[in-house]
Amino acid sequence: MNHRRDGGTPLGETLAAAGVAAIIALLVPLVLIAAGHNAGRAAWDSTVYHEPFIRQLARDWPQFDLSNPLTATTPGYHILLSTLARIGADSTGALRVASALIGAGFIAAVAAWTARRTTARDGILLTLPLSASLYVLGASAWLLPDNLSWLGVFVVLALCVHEPRSWRSILAASGVLVCLVLTRQIHLWAAAPIWLAAWMGVHGTRPGLFDQPAQRLGRASLAFVLTLPAFLIVAWFVRHWGGTTPPRFRTDITGVNTATPAFILLQIPILFAGFFPWLAPALVRALRDHARLMGVAACVGLTLAVLPPTTLDRDAGRYSGWWSLAGVGPALFGRTSPAMLVLAPAGAAILAASLRAVPHRPRWVLLGSLVAFAAAQSSTINAWQRYHEPFLIVLLAMLAALQPAELRSTAFRKARLPAMLSLAAALGTVSAMGLRGEPVAPGTPPPPKHTSPGDPWAVDPPPAETGSQSPPVPEPARTGG
Repeated sequence: MNHRRDGGTPLGETLAAAGVAAIIALLVPLVLIAAGHNAGRAAWDSTVYHEPFIRQLARDWPQFDLSNPLTATTPGYHILLSTLARIGADSTGALRVASALIGAGFIAAVAAWTARRTTARDGILLTLPLSASLYVLGASAWLLPDNLSWLGVFVVLALCVHEPRSWRSILAASGVLVCLVLTRQIHLWAAAPIWLAAWMGVHGTRPGLFDQPAQRLGRASLAFVLTLPAFLIVAWFVRHWGGTTPPRFRTDITGVNTATPAFILLQIPILFAGFFPWLAPALVRALRDHARLMGVAACVGLTLAVLPPTTLDRDAGRYSGWWSLAGVGPALFGRTSPAMLVLAPAGAAILAASLRAVPHRPRWVLLGSLVAFAAAQSSTINAWQRYHEPFLIVLLAMLAALQPAELRSTAFRKARLPAMLSLAAALGTVSAMGLRGEPVAPGTPPPPKHTSPGDPWAVDPPPAETGSQSPPVPEPARTGG
């Protein structure tokens, strides 16, 4: 069976890979839903923030009050699920199943795209980390907008790395961007790959990057115009809310975090443990033939790790997930994590080698996307793994699928199954730990700092008594984002 003819993997095998990946993605969420399991961070956010807001929208449908919603995100996901509730799927279980199907659709889309460019088997393997990731699994098993937004991000990237024969891909990507920012406003950064795709040109354009600057600037300007609706939507919400998030959440996520780019790079070598059978040949070739490039990339990673503080600091938004590595060993000069000094340069080198091996257009589109993503994520104080991991898995999966054929026929091929199963098992263990804890009771109200007078879910505090203490707010503090 030839998986790599001009047309790619046959359509039937591609769809089969997508179907298998979707089934794998649904297994654990459906078990959790059927068992009524409701513990962990995702359960808390879903029960306390997202489900009450969805039900409020369903009651008010279609006259929505979006002035101070019980979510730190734009309300596209919530409006979609409130519509389902309005037409009859109004039980918590039914809504959670709908969310699980969205997650399965996201993973199936990635599997189909990667399978088309590799093999059906590889398409399934490359999506196993997504199914095992706590931050994808949790958004599938509960009512969180994450997976719908990641689906939008992936579709934009897929349309932009493809060499179009006309402007239809750019138009389609601009339309998806509108839906994307309606779901999560921070993903406005996804306009960058659309501009880059237009700059690179359509089929038949010369493969340079800076030649014919007038023509390239004209195409990029047109792409900017096409993405203006997304900017106008975000601007409307900013004006409506008086900021980039609803008023009730502004104190939680206001500020920037200059350590975010280094933390993003730190996660690459960890995930590389599963993707190395696809990407290691490019890394070996780059170390041999492009040592200067690798040195520059490592220096960039080192600079990003040294300039900002990278130690464990809850108040500065540097905690949770892989930030635990920053607490290993003594901090250098009281501000720099030794783990960051090692892993951030390694992550930059892995990305440089992987990007160097792929074709010209996707190389620059994916590099620009990573830079734009890191810049956007730096605009919030919380450098949390759950904001980064799904994107990084998708990025590595796309890079693996785009590696040239001459780098695939290697001894690393036999390591693909055990490597990816090992990574999925490790992420699955993290997920299992993240799903433990005390059950979240239905109807649990938000913390007082996220409650405004007149909210339908507002609960009057009990009268204070001498020597009494207020019940503790679950940690870490939730933001509904």
